[in-house]
Amino acid sequence: EPTVRAELMEQVPHIAMFCQENRPSIPYAFSKYLLPIVVRYLADQNNQVRKTSQAALLVLLEQELIERYDVETKVCPVLIDLTAPDSNDDVKTEAVAIMCKMASMVGKDITERLVLPRFCEMCCDCRMFHVRKVCAANFGDICSVVGQQATEEMLLPRFFQLCSDNVWGVRKACAECFMAVSCATSQEVRRTKLSTLFINLISDPSRWVRQAAFQSLGPFISTFANPSSSGQYFKED
Repeated sequence: EPTVRAELMEQVPHIAMFCQENRPSIPYAFSKYLLPIVVRYLADQNNQVRKTSQAALLVLLEQELIERYDVETKVCPVLIDLTAPDSNDDVKTEAVAIMCKMASMVGKDITERLVLPRFCEMCCDCRMFHVRKVCAANFGDICSVVGQQATEEMLLPRFFQLCSDNVWGVRKACAECFMAVSCATSQEVRRTKLSTLFINLISDPSRWVRQAAFQSLGPFISTFANPSSSGQYFKED
């Protein structure tokens, strides 16, 4: 019964906390019994079960209740499988969103080794614009986690593609995260590459894209400021 599975997922973070507090007595209980259920339900046929398992996974990561080894060996491989080309469309879109949200929680090393290659593939998913839109919406967050080198070498080419996507919703998502992408690049890249790209978005045929770009104009310009000489810089809370 799906409602039973969904209810179970809502209790998992509480049980995980109990396991953590009583670790000497039950050292492997969460890793061995509960975590496999959480990741299995990420592909459940029922939408509500999937949603509650996704929420549970993010809470567990946020509260640092999942060991790093388990993230690498139990969570990431399942998410990679769920974003495979032959995966169910809804499940794939949801799995991409989870990968993006967990990046800041698991850090640079795991994100760069295990998440980034698949994320780059998903940016070019020609069949599903929903997947590309999720990638575009979270692009800045991924850039801020992996840092300047990976952003400029691996992510920027994909960002250029997404900014000229044939679906206006994807381009709008790019405009909205433009400042965060700019923050992860060098001053030279901002000047020579991102400026031209931003002008294209401000001149976009879709008024929704243009509106989003104009809203990001001030924050984008602020990334060119040199705090040491101007005393000004943009800080996002």
